Amino acid sequence: MLTEIPDTPQPIKKHLSPRRIVLVFFLGALCFLITQVFTRVPLLSWLQAEPDFLLLAMSYPLISGILIALTAGIFEESGRFAFKAVALKPARARISEPVIFGLGHGLCEAVWMFSIFWDSISILGFPILVVPVVERLLAITLHVGFSVLIWNGFQLNKRFHYLLMAILAHGMVDALIPLGGKLGWGVLAMEGIVAVFAGLSLIYVFHSRKYYKEEVSHE
Repeated sequence: MLTEIPDTPQPIKKHLSPRRIVLVFFLGALCFLITQVFTRVPLLSWLQAEPDFLLLAMSYPLISGILIALTAGIFEESGRFAFKAVALKPARARISEPVIFGLGHGLCEAVWMFSIFWDSISILGFPILVVPVVERLLAITLHVGFSVLIWNGFQLNKRFHYLLMAILAHGMVDALIPLGGKLGWGVLAMEGIVAVFAGLSLIYVFHSRKYYKEEVSHE
């Protein structure tokens, strides 16, 4: 059983320095590259070439789709957790730190995805081009929310509880893709549902500020 050792209270700076901002943003982008581009995506590519997995995916497309969605939560949220624990000490921080980390993570993902699909996206007319742009903005918002969720675990000394919640929340959002395909949802319906989750994520971020304000009051 994992036990969580309380952190010794440490002073928290009122504002992140420009150097710290760049570092946090860069680590957020690096987190995406390591957990997705260099790890999860190659593993999924290998797995999808395996006959046994192909048979499972064809026999149970919804179940296999949900399991793949859950791997996104496992890889990315575990990566966020590891970066916070190892590279972004102390455990307690300003709320701007997870926000900047989430922006780095989400924007790196957006650049990566647009670079892959740009040939297909560029031929779309402007009204249709808005859809993938909005989708990425919603995804970035979610990445900020997931980062705050992970950081809250450190802030409240409930690291592994919040890690599990982040994995499940991330997996649930990504599971909308196979679920929507199964139920025949259109693109706009899917984006509308994601927008609801993104809105809830923003509400959660603003709600979480109180945890960080309480820490600042002890300076």
